[in-house]
Amino acid sequence: MAARVVVRALAVGVVGAMVAGGAASPAAAAGEGVPQPRALAGPPAASSVGTVRLPARVADGLAEASHSRYVYDTGSRTVRVTVSTTIRNVKPDQGLQYYFWDSYGIPVPTGAQDVRATSGGQSLSVGLEPTEDDFTKWAMASFSNLRYGQSRTIDWSYTIPGDPIRSEGYTRVGKGYATFVAQAMGDAGSVSVEIVAPDAMDLTTMAGDFTEKTADGTTTWSTSSMTDEYGIWSPVSLRDPDQADTTQVDVSGEDLTLLSFPGDKKWAKFVADRLHDGLPVVEKTIGQEWPGGLKEIREDVSPEIVGYAWYDDQREEIVIGEDLDEQLFYHELTHTWVNGSTLEGRWLVEGLTEAVARRVVEETGGKVDRPRASRDADGALALSTWNDLTQDFADVDHAVEDYAYAAAPATIETLVADLDDDEFTDLVSALLDGDSVYEQPGDKHVWGDSGWRQLLDLLEDRAGVDGAQKVLGKWVLTKKEKKELPKRAEEREQYFALDEADGEWNPPQGIRVRMTQWEFARAAEAREEIGADTPAAARRIQDAAAAAGFPDPAAAKEAYETAANGLDYTELAETMPHTADVTEQVSEAVQRIGAKGDPFTELGEIVLFAGRATDDAVQDLDAGNLDAAAQDAERASQIANLALWVGILLVLFVLGVALVVVRLTISGRRRRAARAALAAQAPGGSGALPQRDGPTPQAATETPVEEAVPERPLSSRSAAQLPPPLPLPPPTDPWHSEPEGGDEGR
Repeated sequence: MAARVVVRALAVGVVGAMVAGGAASPAAAAGEGVPQPRALAGPPAASSVGTVRLPARVADGLAEASHSRYVYDTGSRTVRVTVSTTIRNVKPDQGLQYYFWDSYGIPVPTGAQDVRATSGGQSLSVGLEPTEDDFTKWAMASFSNLRYGQSRTIDWSYTIPGDPIRSEGYTRVGKGYATFVAQAMGDAGSVSVEIVAPDAMDLTTMAGDFTEKTADGTTTWSTSSMTDEYGIWSPVSLRDPDQADTTQVDVSGEDLTLLSFPGDKKWAKFVADRLHDGLPVVEKTIGQEWPGGLKEIREDVSPEIVGYAWYDDQREEIVIGEDLDEQLFYHELTHTWVNGSTLEGRWLVEGLTEAVARRVVEETGGKVDRPRASRDADGALALSTWNDLTQDFADVDHAVEDYAYAAAPATIETLVADLDDDEFTDLVSALLDGDSVYEQPGDKHVWGDSGWRQLLDLLEDRAGVDGAQKVLGKWVLTKKEKKELPKRAEEREQYFALDEADGEWNPPQGIRVRMTQWEFARAAEAREEIGADTPAAARRIQDAAAAAGFPDPAAAKEAYETAANGLDYTELAETMPHTADVTEQVSEAVQRIGAKGDPFTELGEIVLFAGRATDDAVQDLDAGNLDAAAQDAERASQIANLALWVGILLVLFVLGVALVVVRLTISGRRRRAARAALAAQAPGGSGALPQRDGPTPQAATETPVEEAVPERPLSSRSAAQLPPPLPLPPPTDPWHSEPEGGDEGR
């Protein structure tokens, strides 16, 4: 809502006093006070007792009852009003002085026509007198003296023609619509109001519990519920949706309906243009896309009557006046993001909404209105105590409203004065998302709307604003709330010490939630349950993992960061030190296996699958299988101890095998060479010995190479043939190139 100061006129009776033979001057009374009668000496006048029994308002001296009926006339496009009022003098005579009423008035719109009053079948003289509200007058009827115990019924009638659109008055009556104040003055249980209109029309009321009855094409709305101490006072709006001018506007892919007074194209264009040009600026300023929750924007005069425009998230509508006020429009549009469902505290909702609207107006080239706020102004209060209005707008303290609507945005703008546009946007978005400074940006483990406490946290820890406590202390906080600040400072110091002790991990969720909700005593209890060893163990786990180059164990990190209650804290205290021991064991094994060593050790680790052992250890540790991780680490350590000797033995084995292979290779080559030599000595061989002169020897019989015996030529001394030599045995020693007995066989 946005504040609009409208003076509300209240009606009470007119009182006079006289002595016998004297006359009294009537005096109109407005507001809560009733003028005291003039007491003059003289003999008392004869009294008469009224026949109508009414509840007495002794403090005023007048009992009142009234019934008002408002009928919308489609033909003349006016509202015809009838009011039946019964009054009774309940001020007793006192000795020679007595009290009487000789006139009475009811409030009527300034533009009311044909105001008439009758009583007992007689017309009464009626005059119109001003009130504190320029748009309301007193219709005063005069009559003979009404003495103690007497009563009088006055029947009133008048017509509401309505004021032109965007004129200063706040009654509007036209084709398919009517806006006015329905009221009836009187005591509790003695007032009622009826509103009658065609059944095609809808009724919106700002106060009162109206019942609805439809018959013969006409709907009657009735109420007898008091809205304040003076009776019934309710701004109402009648409208026929089929008669209103309708404009459809596409907003982020959704159809939005604009309902304007018939013929008021200027208003429809104003709203459509602001939606088209300004909505993207609102989205950018807030840092979030339009959330929806809005189906129509309605032009109505009710905001001018009650002093407020409004966004109704239940009906998904914005109701604004006919005035082309872009700051007010952007204020109500921003309420689709910033409202009581997203933030806590009326001052924060209205202050942040107006701060956003002002930025949007400035960026779109408009002129911003910033009412001056003073902590010493009438109606000043700690803004955290600024309560929401009741639905019927009863008991509105206009001084408080004026002060708070000026002070709330002024406070917000003071707090964010040093932030640039991006920083302001980040702050607003985080506030609406319910971000906690004790969580990573975007994470939300705290359920509930953000209030001034979360705002202070975000201002100090995210936005880096200095002096936020001082500003809030001056404008927002009560004395009791200010006492929370030292406790906050003390516990935050302890929290940040814990956060430092546990390394890069977030402190347990239960503590973070308590800190976010400012439940510092419970946060301290949780810290004590966790103890000092648990965060130290968390730090050891991270250090060990970092030293070996593997990620922090997921199971351990999750168990630590999500611990939320006493059972979780107890389990952490028991398991985290053990987890740290195992993590250090795994880290040592990984580092030993991963360290660059001599070639023999490296070879041994490969052969023994040391990498698989460390991988298994890390995986088991990550999954929280501590026993398996410890066994894997022990296996890896044993492998590291054996790797050097296994590598040496493997190298020796390989060398031995290589020597055998070499010997076999050489032996094979020599055997093949020997065979080739023998084959060369065979007859017809290319390497045959030269023949001497003499008879040609007979051809030898074909035999295998192994069995063939080459013929030796006879010497010149003898023609006798020598026996062939014995065949050569195969070589058996690779280290000897000559076959045994080779020389003897030649």
